[in-house]
Amino acid sequence: MKRDAYGRLDENSYPLIYQVGPTAPTTPWLVRMADESGIFRLLCFDFDGKEAGVVSPDLMERAVDDCDALSGILDRLGIAHVVCQSSGTGGRHIWVALQGGAAAGTVAALAGAAHANYATLDHGMLCNPREGGARPPLAPHRDGSSSTVLRGQLAGLLAPSATSSDLAALTGVLDAARPAPRPADTKPSGPVDIRYSAPRPLSAWGQGHMATVNGGSNASWTGFMCLLAAASAGWTLAEVEQESLTAPGMEHYRTKNTSRGTRKPRSPADARARLERQWAKAQQYSALQAPLTTSQAPADFTDLGIIVGTVDDLLTRFRVSPGRWGQSEAAVSQRSILTAVAYLSLQTGKRTVAASIRDLALMVGLSRDTARRALAALAADGFLVRVALAEGGNAAEWGLIPKFSTALRTVASQHLDNPRPPSELFNLRTSLVTTLERQLTDGRHDLFTRPGLGHLAGKTYALLAQHPALTIATAARLLGVSTRHTATIFSRLRTHRLIVKHADGWARAKKDLRDKAAHIVGVAGLLLDRARRYQVERDVWAWWQAEVTTMHAGPRRRPKGVHVSSRPLFRDTNAPGERVWPRYPRSSTQRGDHRSARELVDLGLLDPDNRWQYLGDAA
Repeated sequence: MKRDAYGRLDENSYPLIYQVGPTAPTTPWLVRMADESGIFRLLCFDFDGKEAGVVSPDLMERAVDDCDALSGILDRLGIAHVVCQSSGTGGRHIWVALQGGAAAGTVAALAGAAHANYATLDHGMLCNPREGGARPPLAPHRDGSSSTVLRGQLAGLLAPSATSSDLAALTGVLDAARPAPRPADTKPSGPVDIRYSAPRPLSAWGQGHMATVNGGSNASWTGFMCLLAAASAGWTLAEVEQESLTAPGMEHYRTKNTSRGTRKPRSPADARARLERQWAKAQQYSALQAPLTTSQAPADFTDLGIIVGTVDDLLTRFRVSPGRWGQSEAAVSQRSILTAVAYLSLQTGKRTVAASIRDLALMVGLSRDTARRALAALAADGFLVRVALAEGGNAAEWGLIPKFSTALRTVASQHLDNPRPPSELFNLRTSLVTTLERQLTDGRHDLFTRPGLGHLAGKTYALLAQHPALTIATAARLLGVSTRHTATIFSRLRTHRLIVKHADGWARAKKDLRDKAAHIVGVAGLLLDRARRYQVERDVWAWWQAEVTTMHAGPRRRPKGVHVSSRPLFRDTNAPGERVWPRYPRSSTQRGDHRSARELVDLGLLDPDNRWQYLGDAA
């Protein structure tokens, strides 16, 4: 690094090139991963726990766990490596020296597989044979610290032993261990304790993560999956906090990784603060993933390749044409709804997805009417196609329209248009899913609803997570809105201390104060209340549809009475047995009284677990 005119090392850049010599530089320095011919001689896996340039304690611990997980795989494969703490902030580097070097394509495939497994891995340097480099062990950092060796022998880097076949084996292991995009398809990262039993109902995949002994090979990932399963099952924070004291899979919230193969207990204050932060994040992800249906295994990767290519192209369009998606409040909403449809298509592996306006609205923090108008506008503009109308209890089906699609039939592979290899395709899919999840969850909050600071404020807050700092002019260009409008949004965010002044403009505050700001504005709990209201509307509609079906059925097909195998209308939708329900309320003219039905469902009188039950005519 080169000092500025004041002798400081503020910029993380390395403009000067020197030959390796006996004397180490006095300022921070790096080594290139590849030689002049593009052959990699060294590999550095850089695990970083920063968010928009700011160190996040939660992400830093995740980076440590990710580093240890990859180090464990390297040990099992017999690949010599060195683990370093890269600086005083706690980041990690894993160094591997290559015997005979490795081609850029081989290393890029390995980097993609590793990044698909470890979200905190910065794999950019492994995909850049020309400029990719990192500070070697013992090299100084601009904050005054230096890279320190935690495990491994430096002599191993001077006598390379890892070969291209070792890298191929490592890539294969990482491809096989890649987590599934949908939580329901994930598997525990270690052995499970079959004696464990959750105190409240939990999904099968959630039960597996909760029972993972000592959190498995990646305790932080397993811990978050436990929270996600609990949030999806309707647990409360108090119940999760109680379970974190004993559940094997929630080891991350009881102890901390020491990077020496052991863990040390957390203080009660640290454990509770970490659990509360992660619980809030898990609730956001649970709301986002609630509409997901069963995934579809691709038969020949053709459909999945089209989906991945379409979503990748869509994100490019968002980036290069910000004015189209920021010109009005309606356009901002359309971008969010289109992103949600793309996310559902990626997750399920289906080109056509069933998505109700209420599900899409709850995914992005909008109202159902706004979602309805956005879907209609997107269909009119050629971004979406409605494949099937909503009918009965089934939602309408929507599909993304590929921009460069030439025909609906499958075109044979040609030399200028070869499909991606399966591993590269799945790695890109995982990367796109992660990108969409971050965009959707960062901007989804009570504070960013229309009665709060507005949906565009949420987009701005999410944008600041991708950059260390932004000026008002730069943010306006990226959002596709006027500078004046952007300044107003920044002012509102600054009023609630969600952003702070930075040398390069404005940056997100280290502490997330969105919940506090929502209480001040008076919108706390708005999204939860909206979700409850939408569920009530669904229940009333399902009740009326069941009633209509019975009225039109022949006498022999109508239910005669409650049987031991019967099940309530609103419980266990996929369970066997005849559904039973009380008669729908009627007005004095014997027509359906929908207002009374709404009141009954609102009061919970059709809930099988409620003490008071509505019995219809039997009352």
